[in-house]
Amino acid sequence: MLKVARDLAGFTAGQGEILRRVFGSKHTGDLLERLREEFITGAVRQGVLTEVAEDVFNRLRAFGSYSFPKSHAAAFAVVVYQSAWLRRYHSVAFLTAILNNQPMGFWSPAVIVNDAKRHGIPVLPVNIHCSQTRCSVEGSAIRLGLEYVNGLGEASIERIEDVRSEISFADLHDFCHRTRLPRRLVQNLILAGAMDGWNADPKGSRRKLLWQLTRLRYKAEELDLILPDDGVVLPPMSHVESLSYEHTVVGMTVGEHPMELYREWLDEHGILDSAALANCEQGQIVRVGGMNVMHQAPPTAKGHHFITLEDEAGMMNIIWNRALC
Repeated sequence: MLKVARDLAGFTAGQGEILRRVFGSKHTGDLLERLREEFITGAVRQGVLTEVAEDVFNRLRAFGSYSFPKSHAAAFAVVVYQSAWLRRYHSVAFLTAILNNQPMGFWSPAVIVNDAKRHGIPVLPVNIHCSQTRCSVEGSAIRLGLEYVNGLGEASIERIEDVRSEISFADLHDFCHRTRLPRRLVQNLILAGAMDGWNADPKGSRRKLLWQLTRLRYKAEELDLILPDDGVVLPPMSHVESLSYEHTVVGMTVGEHPMELYREWLDEHGILDSAALANCEQGQIVRVGGMNVMHQAPPTAKGHHFITLEDEAGMMNIIWNRALC
């Protein structure tokens, strides 16, 4: 911007700096108009057509609302290079670190987990027997940390880790009796799948564990009673129910992408996935479907919304404007 002002309009370095600051400010007033006149006058004096000078000035003004200095760009380039190298050669450790430093950037933990799975990196669910406080590297996989379970704070996690260091949890009663965690937190652990390891049919047993939880008495001031089995047979949770509850209490699922559940219906109605979209021709009118994982509507975009949809195959970038619909 400084070089354009100097070479095209004959601005001094000081004038160019004032112009840069004005373009980056929301409160310009009459100063912007005065600089515009000086810019065009200086450009015409150097043989530039008036309409060309006006066009360049307008482009500089548009650019100035979101521009940043070269030092900023260089610093970002270094971070991007380092991140790309780690992502390529140490993917599991890198993505684990990203999950442990949320929130950051545009992408939610669910998007990061889905990206890992698409690149062949297994992501293991929260587990009361082996999950640490934060996400950890487990062989060639990522193990979700206990802190991702909704409501589970530092004190509760520390209690789980201290108690299990003595001996593993045998069953739900053993866990509740030794940790004394509130029922609400135990319920969230069940719904997150953190207690699936006790049963041959893990997800089908979550409803049974929830039922057992209501019949346990384990508070310090209560008698530690184990009520006999009442013989009630509860239907297991459906696959969709399990995934839905995992999303609710963890914010993601390590199973299949939710869009996979609707893929057959979407295919029948001609709604494309991200892989099919990549093979479409320029200008072709299509319908797509996915989960909304990013939405931006910057004030300088003149009503345009920038949306990213995600499905099991990848992402789709959408530009939408109500005025064009």
